[in-house]
Amino acid sequence: MADRLKSGPTALYAQLSSIMRSKIMSGEWFDGAEIPTLNELCEQYQVARVTARQATQALVTEGLLTSQRGRRTFVTHPHGGPKADGMPLFSSIGSLNSEVTKFSIDIRDRRLVDELPAGWFTGRPEGAYVMISKSDREGETPYAYSDIYVAKHVFDAFPKGAERRYKLARLVRDYANPPIVGGSERIRVAPADFHDAKLLDCQMSAPVARARRILCDADGRIVYYSLVTYRGDRFEIEHDLSDYLRSDVESARARPPKPGRRSPQKPAT
Repeated sequence: MADRLKSGPTALYAQLSSIMRSKIMSGEWFDGAEIPTLNELCEQYQVARVTARQATQALVTEGLLTSQRGRRTFVTHPHGGPKADGMPLFSSIGSLNSEVTKFSIDIRDRRLVDELPAGWFTGRPEGAYVMISKSDREGETPYAYSDIYVAKHVFDAFPKGAERRYKLARLVRDYANPPIVGGSERIRVAPADFHDAKLLDCQMSAPVARARRILCDADGRIVYYSLVTYRGDRFEIEHDLSDYLRSDVESARARPPKPGRRSPQKPAT
């Protein structure tokens, strides 16, 4: 059955290019794979040949596809899917694979501030913070940019220049005194805006993950507060649900049985 596209506020070619882009970003169409021909795209999505050509050309312009006259069109996007071996995805704090040697940090700004940005808190903001704006790369590819606030007394304990070589969350974990005892994060998915596209080298409206994270010390003070934006093709979340499922089963077993009608007793013989 054909996946017919419908005319509307978004041009048909833009709808089709969005579908094709999603297949590339998800890895369904992996790096080096041949994509369907124009005729096959026309048949599947019930669009005119000119529409299929415009959608394909848009992705060629973005660098996601390569096309030469008289040859098939191939995916030229190295992230996501089977060809992404060795390129780590980033999720929770400190998740960078320590064996990646091409990881680099570009610090764009660093200054002393007296308060944290307005927004969600768990813990107690207190004292001065060192705010660091940075971009993170794996090889030549940017995968995240962030504004990170580290309590000044913790930052002052770091080795000189450590913020240019190590993840700040790991440094805070290792040098906070009193030690870290808790943390929280909130993550939402959003389309990339102009600022995201510029810093992450991605297309506007491509998916990005925005993470807000907090670490607190044993006194309940917020010593680490970060606002991080990740490229969608370099981010994933993985959770072990074993404890949740185990506690759910144990709770169910602990609940008393619901009252109900008793089954009639068979008369004794």
